[in-house]
Amino acid sequence: MTSSSFTVAVQGCSHGELDSIYEALESYRGQKLNANNTQKSATIDVLLCCGDVQTLRNTADYHALAVPQKYKALGDFHAYYSGEKVAPILTVMIGGNHESSNYLQELYYGGWVAPNIYYLGAAGVVNLCKHSSNSTSISMLRIAGLSGIYKSHDYKLGRFEAPPYSPSDLRSVYHTREMEVERLRALAFPTVSAGEQVQSTDSGLNRKLQAIDIMLSHDWPRGIEQHGNLPQLLQRKPFFKEEIQSNSLGSPANESLLHSLKPRHWFAAHLHVKFEAVVRHDGHKDSNNATMKKKSSAMPESTESTIFVGLESNEGICSDSAETNIESLTDQMTRFLSLDKCLPKRRHLQILHVEPSSSRVGSGVAISSEEESNKAWLEYDPTWLAIHRRTEGWSQSNRNKVNIPHDYFEQNPIARDEVQDVLTKLQTAASKQDTCNPLAIPLNFFCTVRAHDPRSMKLTYSPPLPMVGNPQTDQFLEMMGMNHKFTVPFYQNTIGNKLESTAALAMPGQCVVDNNEIDLDLDSHDVPGGRMECFNNERNTIEDDLRLKSITLENTRLSNAEEINLDDIESEHEDADAGDSICYVPCSATKKARV
Repeated sequence: MTSSSFTVAVQGCSHGELDSIYEALESYRGQKLNANNTQKSATIDVLLCCGDVQTLRNTADYHALAVPQKYKALGDFHAYYSGEKVAPILTVMIGGNHESSNYLQELYYGGWVAPNIYYLGAAGVVNLCKHSSNSTSISMLRIAGLSGIYKSHDYKLGRFEAPPYSPSDLRSVYHTREMEVERLRALAFPTVSAGEQVQSTDSGLNRKLQAIDIMLSHDWPRGIEQHGNLPQLLQRKPFFKEEIQSNSLGSPANESLLHSLKPRHWFAAHLHVKFEAVVRHDGHKDSNNATMKKKSSAMPESTESTIFVGLESNEGICSDSAETNIESLTDQMTRFLSLDKCLPKRRHLQILHVEPSSSRVGSGVAISSEEESNKAWLEYDPTWLAIHRRTEGWSQSNRNKVNIPHDYFEQNPIARDEVQDVLTKLQTAASKQDTCNPLAIPLNFFCTVRAHDPRSMKLTYSPPLPMVGNPQTDQFLEMMGMNHKFTVPFYQNTIGNKLESTAALAMPGQCVVDNNEIDLDLDSHDVPGGRMECFNNERNTIEDDLRLKSITLENTRLSNAEEINLDDIESEHEDADAGDSICYVPCSATKKARV
């Protein structure tokens, strides 16, 4: 850990349990502060949520949540949306397959779902920034994200869904689309000058110019299990075996992005199991399928654990201060981590120290409240915004196939003039808002619907709403000179008139079953018969007042983990290199009644 590194908390599936997650992180911070007596050692710069956050604002959002009736619960988010509570840590999230899809669709390009909780959009890229200690430079982490899960039958279509959703649209609205994947793939190619001839691309050069430090997705890249401890994964999730044998576990779109972008870290969730892997990239162009796939017939029979060995730098020493060593390591590998769901004694929350891949010289003068308090803040990524402007024509809101030319950005990479044009637009918008930092994402959260009132004695269903729009999206599109395609303008005075429902709506008791999707809160390996039998037979654990009790904390090396148990459970035996294992019971970790 260096003075410029970021302390990053990663959460698997949240399933509405924000209180538990923040409580655990606050307990960790307090314990670190007491042990080291320094504020810096206890600081967590950002919490990254890998989907299934379930941003339900009120009971009307139940109609946009794709789960059976008995699994519907409001969770904790509505209190953060209303302002009753404020997220104590800057939080960045993507969407999964159990979300308030109507709300997230209104923020298709990204935005604040609540104060201090930022949604990356259907696909998005932002820069996490902070001042380096004892320096005027600003360290930056480039974070990319892809929401939803992959389904081949919707992948090439436009985004035709709009609330109120039909039962079928309720299940397709969170399916990843090719246009979003290809926009992200554009980051694999460096920007060029106007009129510059495109030549063969060098992978190492691309990484240096367009480095992605962290990639977030909900489902796994296909084939990632071959790069980790596969026997242990099958021991925990034996029903994965058939999908692994058919090479269908995970998303082929994510697999392709993994090898195109070569991010330093990839965090995911969805499969409700903690799993680590290291992907070593061979540096050759279009290696995505050739190096990733392994024949299912070669499934290992051994029960021995895979040994994770970090590649050495040229000097053989991984110095905290040697940027060349870090670059050498990260150019060769992607560290993958998937985490479990938020339940007691599950490994669903992990902390890492991540070195930034880039920095810039700061002005030396604090220009925002975040900088004044030495907190991290979010900035727009100008290249990503230029990609959105270039591909606005791909934004198709019907069921037709979207025509995306093959290898489009390889032949037509983003020009520097396009990026400069975006910067000009950001500067113009900043001058209108009297903001000194044109790249900083504005703190412009706005409540568009009434939040659930916890004082209500009876929890009743509100009728579903058509899309009401969001001022954040309006401001973004106006700034970029773009039009509404999947969204609508926000008109506050018309919200009260949008309360009519239709016969085609997915009513609270209805749910279209998709046997290929992961269950919301159950492990099918606990019950014979697979996922759907488990889904139907186990009781609703989300409705229970189970709270978070354990998190696993890890530093930059895979084998050097620091574990803290937040329940009165016995500490497990740890290897000598695994760090300290601590039993800790916060006074607030008591069972609470749910609304």
